[in-house]
Amino acid sequence: MNQPRTISPRHLLTAIAEVVGDDPVRQLAVYVHIPFCSSKCHFCDWVTDIQVGRLRSAAAGRSPYIAALCDQIRFYGPQLTRLGYRPTVMYWGGGTPTRLAPDEMRAIKAALDDSFDLSGLVQWSMETTPNDLDPDKLAAMREMGVDRVSVGLQSLNPYQLRKAGRAHSREQALAAVPMLRQAGITNFNVDLISGFPGEDRGSLLRTVQEVVELDPPHISVYPYRATPKTVMAMQLDREFLQAHRPHDMVAAYETAMESLGRAGYHEYCHGYWVRDAAHEDRDGNYKYDLAGDKIGFGSGAESIIGHHLLWNENTRYAAYLSDPRTFSLAHRFTLDEPERLTAPVGGALMTRQGVDFARFHRLTGLSFAELRATGYFTRWFQVLEECGARFLESDTGVRMDPAVIHKAYITHLAQATAGGPAPQRA
Repeated sequence: MNQPRTISPRHLLTAIAEVVGDDPVRQLAVYVHIPFCSSKCHFCDWVTDIQVGRLRSAAAGRSPYIAALCDQIRFYGPQLTRLGYRPTVMYWGGGTPTRLAPDEMRAIKAALDDSFDLSGLVQWSMETTPNDLDPDKLAAMREMGVDRVSVGLQSLNPYQLRKAGRAHSREQALAAVPMLRQAGITNFNVDLISGFPGEDRGSLLRTVQEVVELDPPHISVYPYRATPKTVMAMQLDREFLQAHRPHDMVAAYETAMESLGRAGYHEYCHGYWVRDAAHEDRDGNYKYDLAGDKIGFGSGAESIIGHHLLWNENTRYAAYLSDPRTFSLAHRFTLDEPERLTAPVGGALMTRQGVDFARFHRLTGLSFAELRATGYFTRWFQVLEECGARFLESDTGVRMDPAVIHKAYITHLAQATAGGPAPQRA
């Protein structure tokens, strides 16, 4: 892969304008990245290169970041609005957005209001952890317009929470859902992880069953991935923890699948479970990686817009603070660097829709048939097939057989080395 390269904001906007042309209205997903947490979780690959002191910044440490974030929003928002972009979904992730105080949230919302026409938003989601949630923050979120919250529980086993480096307790996790309902937020998601090293299926099943009793409309189950440089991966390397074999990781996920299926949930994308179609319609579009243009604001955020992949790397935090308008990577999609499309294609293949050829071309400017014929993607598909994937193809798209998505994906997670052609999620 070639070295990351950048482009001036002015030239970037000119290049995007050339792609947009005369299209009067283009739907846009807006992502706002908040790179702060109350703890450095042992399984999280996002925090590996972030010092604990910066990660856990108090208000004074967060202030320069919020100023840079608002500057970036106020620069790009009006320009994208003039090009016809109108936000339809917004997602604040991280990190932990609810590490922010209500006034900090409102400052970012004011920048968004000044920069975009938000009247067309159909959903605004925000991530949280149980320990960073309280009635005052929820009241501020509701006042601003947040109508969906994603809560990172991961487990309800106290021992497992400690091993994972989580800052919250079992009791805080169980209290989070009633707190959301009391605040008037009825659309929410609970995140869990299957296949943690050393966790037996009985413990996972008890967590899933207890979560089901809370009756959340949406549950996510992420198979554990031993990403290099994370604390848990290093513990596995040193044999302080015992890794599950691939078939045991598949079996762990299938334990969650069976329990959720019996409780009336259905899986619309690998790992994403809902009770009714209404939530799938609202939540699914953001999770479909090739749904349309998205702009990511903040250090660590990624964008796909105007046939470009844009990114501000976590490791360039200081550069972001000094110049938030210049992306550290600004790459126009080409067949010369097909690996840049691993994440969006992999994410789309995790869904029931798969890759729609017309939407792919509209988003990237490339032919999917030509992309698939490159040496990189030829091997990438072969790797997935070796892990058990079966592909269903038509004249309009390609998708993975839903019956084997979880087996292929988890087997590859267990076998892939860092940097290999793994299916990715946004």
